[in-house]
Amino acid sequence: MSVRHVVLIAGPPCGGKSTLAGQLAQARPGIVLDRDVIARGLGSTRRWLHEAALTERAEQIMAGEMARIGQATDVIAYVVRSVPTPRARAELAHQLRADVVYVVDPGMGECLRRATADARPGVPMRGCGSGTAGTGPAGWTAGPRQCRRSRRASGDHGRRP
Repeated sequence: MSVRHVVLIAGPPCGGKSTLAGQLAQARPGIVLDRDVIARGLGSTRRWLHEAALTERAEQIMAGEMARIGQATDVIAYVVRSVPTPRARAELAHQLRADVVYVVDPGMGECLRRATADARPGVPMRGCGSGTAGTGPAGWTAGPRQCRRSRRASGDHGRRP
C-alpha cells in the first residue's frame, strides 16, 4: 500500500520552518528537505548563509528532490522553503502535489530576535517576518501570525488558524 503525504512549509528567515518540519517528521516520519541541511551535508561549516558554490549545489539537489517528490506515489516529505508570495507558494505546492501548506510567520520582531540570538549574520538586512502590516523587506505580507495551514495545496485559500 503506497502512502503519499507532502507538506510545504513556507516562511521568512528565522520564522521557524525547520523547527516545524522537524516536529512534524517526529510525529509522522518522512523526508525533511531543507537547503541548509543539504549544504551542511555537502561540507558547509556554517548553519546558514553558506558559501556560494555550496548554496548553488544545495539548490540543484533541492530542485531535483522536489521534482522527484512531485512525481512520487509513495512518499512522506516535509519541504522547507522561503517562498514569500501566495502565488509562488501555490505554484510550488502544485509542483510538489502538496497535501498541506503551512505558512509560518511569527512577525518581524520575533524573527529579528531569533536572528540575533542565533548570531545569523546579515539576516536582519535581508529581511525577516512581516511585522505589523504592509510588506516586509523580504516580500512577506501582512502579519503577525504564528502559523497558517492550507489544505490540498490550493495556494493560500482555505487557511485555518
